[in-house]
Amino acid sequence: MGKRNWVHSVLAIIVLAAFLVPAAAAQKSGTPAKPAKGPAASSVKSQTEATANGAASSDKVVMKVGASQVTQSEIDSIISNLSPQAQQTLAAQGRRPLGDEYAKVLLLSQQAENDHLESSPEVHRRLELQRVQTLAQAEYEKMASEVKVSPDEIGRYFTAHQPEYETAQVREYVVRKKPVGAKEGTVGLTPEEATAKADAIRKALAAGTDPKKVAQDFAMPNIVMSDTEPRTIRRGQLLPGLDKAAFELKDGAVSDSLDTPPGTPPALVFIQVVGHHQADQKEVAPEIENALRQQKLDAELAGLRSKTNVWMDEDYFKGPTAGAPAAPQQPPAAPPAPKP
Repeated sequence: MGKRNWVHSVLAIIVLAAFLVPAAAAQKSGTPAKPAKGPAASSVKSQTEATANGAASSDKVVMKVGASQVTQSEIDSIISNLSPQAQQTLAAQGRRPLGDEYAKVLLLSQQAENDHLESSPEVHRRLELQRVQTLAQAEYEKMASEVKVSPDEIGRYFTAHQPEYETAQVREYVVRKKPVGAKEGTVGLTPEEATAKADAIRKALAAGTDPKKVAQDFAMPNIVMSDTEPRTIRRGQLLPGLDKAAFELKDGAVSDSLDTPPGTPPALVFIQVVGHHQADQKEVAPEIENALRQQKLDAELAGLRSKTNVWMDEDYFKGPTAGAPAAPQQPPAAPPAPKP
């Protein structure tokens, strides 16, 4: 019985999440349900009755599918595991769509049991993997909740890593080049044309021309890409040469043009520095706390591993083979601005 309920819950969460998330994405805004209003309990007796009624309500059977009975507490548990967006969608739509999906899950799982699919080695492996993952997630959350970070630790970390929290506002410009040996009609400019175009844009920016006018004057769809609004970056988020320029050049300065690295679409890239900002400790304290919390959690996991016999077949779990194809590279572009 316990195993069956566990399997049903796992399947329900998967199916319900798949059902509710698209609806949540399509919904531009959701209005959370407002708490019910009413007079507060005025006596110990009324509080006791409310508790008893709540317990009885949670044990109430709210669905029957074949031989399976589902209580209100089981449905409430599934709802609590949904994302906030999915819960808002559910509040707007009511519980009926969820009930229909859960009934479908139970019907399929019952039929799977009738077909003895649980004895299939593949299904058994999936169930066992899900069980291991669920237990691992529960233990990870338990360990994470027990990690503590003090204000002194946050202060010491900020002092030691202060430069990492300096940001720069930049506009990035990309001039796409044709690959060597490209066929006629391939998108991009020749190396000479790309250099001339990049130099002309850099000259216009250095002369103080409005960036929106620069973007308009030098517009070439899919060839010249310009940021009309500045992006906020931190160290290490651009190509090394551009990253260095972003934090060394004065406000308003324009960097030299750089070629994109091998393995990426050929282009010339440069930036205009708009401004700099050095965050204070208060601004980044939550971020530092999360970083320290993760460090401590990683250390606990490493300690747990060191106390446990972990063996791997080195021939099977080996690194990348020489000559193996590299992972596909993304076109050059400035990363999104970090969240404040």
